[in-house]
Amino acid sequence: MYETYFNLTGRPFGPAPRVDQYFPATNIESARIAVARCIERAEGVGLVIGPSGTGKTLLCQLLAQQFKSTFQVALLGGGRLGSRRALLQAILYELGRPYRGMDEGELRLSLVEYVTLSDDCPHGVVLLVDEAHTLPLRLLDEIRTLTDLAHEGQPRVRLAMAGNRALEEHFASPKLDSFNQRVVARCYLESLNRAETQEYIHTRIDAAGGKGPRLIPAEACQSVYKATDGVPRLINQVCDHALLLAYASGARQLEPAIVEEAWADLQQLPMPWNEQAQPSGDVIEFGKLEDEPGDVPTPSAEATPDDDEAEASDSAALLHIATEANELDATELEPAEQLLQIQGLLAEVEEEFCPIGTIRPEVELVFDEPHPFQEPFQQEEVIADRYASPAAPAVAVPTVLPPQDVGEVVAPPMPLPLPLAQDVYVAPQPRWMDEIDADVADEDETSWPASPIAPAHAQKYGRLFSSLRHG
Repeated sequence: MYETYFNLTGRPFGPAPRVDQYFPATNIESARIAVARCIERAEGVGLVIGPSGTGKTLLCQLLAQQFKSTFQVALLGGGRLGSRRALLQAILYELGRPYRGMDEGELRLSLVEYVTLSDDCPHGVVLLVDEAHTLPLRLLDEIRTLTDLAHEGQPRVRLAMAGNRALEEHFASPKLDSFNQRVVARCYLESLNRAETQEYIHTRIDAAGGKGPRLIPAEACQSVYKATDGVPRLINQVCDHALLLAYASGARQLEPAIVEEAWADLQQLPMPWNEQAQPSGDVIEFGKLEDEPGDVPTPSAEATPDDDEAEASDSAALLHIATEANELDATELEPAEQLLQIQGLLAEVEEEFCPIGTIRPEVELVFDEPHPFQEPFQQEEVIADRYASPAAPAVAVPTVLPPQDVGEVVAPPMPLPLPLAQDVYVAPQPRWMDEIDADVADEDETSWPASPIAPAHAQKYGRLFSSLRHG
């Protein structure tokens, strides 16, 4: 919209990082040189740590362009990876290899074969992982195993990873101790300082065909630095919106007031800064220590009507926001209760927010065949040993009467069991038990029990078992 108005050949402050617009600030250029050395000499793993908006993605893209003529390069964004299979598929996709219709083991073997044995990959692979702090520990360990691939004494996978401070905390875990030993370079990105911010803005304007000092003078650059604190992503947003506001108002260059208006529009807040009077000369003032006697006044002594009004106005503003959100009724609460309610609402909002790095990937278990524990049994067999539990016999036997003629010795018939219930199995009587039954029958043939084991027989069995145990 404003490119023709300012005689520019393109948009100088785009939202997405571009390699051709790389600004070699001191911090990011040092990180690029260190990581490039690790890749070229195969020294080990290189880490790039930095807050959001400081150029981690741009650095990964720059390294990918630098080594694509020598190595096969795979540039990954860790935010979309949640399983080992997804990780291996993403690597194969970036390498231009087949990745569909294969399970995890087949994907791993395909990658290992391509990296170590394929003629299309003579020098190995450079693996660049952006947003690595979002990866769970198991995927980081999977990446570590890829760095172990070697052929003829040369590593086949050279690794560089970029992420925020959480990535460094991951490497402090004992589970990644082996991976942490492979890290040979840790580079930390920071925001631009005042001089670098001004040079960055002018360089981007000059690359777009304009004249940086004329379009955005030094005063406006200082206002941009004051609003963004030197974060490159915020610098792009503020400058782009400020140029749009200047085009809408017919201004030919940016003024500090336009920069402040642009920042207020982007943040939807009042003015982001209120300058305080600075001491003149080379005098540096220090505050008093809090533990000095008499320096910490009591609230009653320090409170003033202006402070009370300011606190009341802040509470009223927060109360108005919560009332519009239908979260509470302001007419039924005292001011102190209203403030507690608002603080509770803010705490709930903070608890509900979960960054992507803290959300665990969902795991879905799919069974192609019926689950083994859900398969019904066709037949059940209940195994009961009638000698194992005398109190609960497995079968019922009829009562056998003694012989009619006492003078005639007739061996009584054995008790005949009734038909067993269906699906009930009774263990057969051992041969040595038959011999014991015969001995007992010779001693007493006149009385027969109605149950499989009579109390007298049980006592003899007990004495017999005791003598067998004691030899």
